[in-house]
Amino acid sequence: MNLLRVTAVAAAAASLAFAGCGSDGDAGSSAQGGEAGDSAAPRRVTVKIASYKFVPETVRVRAGGSVTWENEDDVTHDAQTDAGGKGAFDTQALTLGDTKRVTLDEPGRYAFYCSYHRFMEGTVEVVPDGR
Repeated sequence: MNLLRVTAVAAAAASLAFAGCGSDGDAGSSAQGGEAGDSAAPRRVTVKIASYKFVPETVRVRAGGSVTWENEDDVTHDAQTDAGGKGAFDTQALTLGDTKRVTLDEPGRYAFYCSYHRFMEGTVEVVPDGR
């Protein structure tokens, strides 16, 4: 196979791979959305807990949307915030394989942490639903 054909095949494969990486805004993905008030922010995101880290550490979701935490570590973790009012949440204890979904209605930035391992921190940005 000549070099030009190999390059064309590789470019086509890369193009197809990147085309499948988008988010429809409603899928349970950890994709980040657009600007505040932009309906490009997803309605649902997932934060994995693995190797004593929140992955990703920062997520963006539309108001009224949800964040699901999934514990992939073999130790107990949680995700909670000290925020008051509608932005407050606490997943309670999550053991290996546990998940907890939290719905967030109030726009704002909410820092969260694991109360078992205080060095584990993250942020949820809730943007206005741009509809």
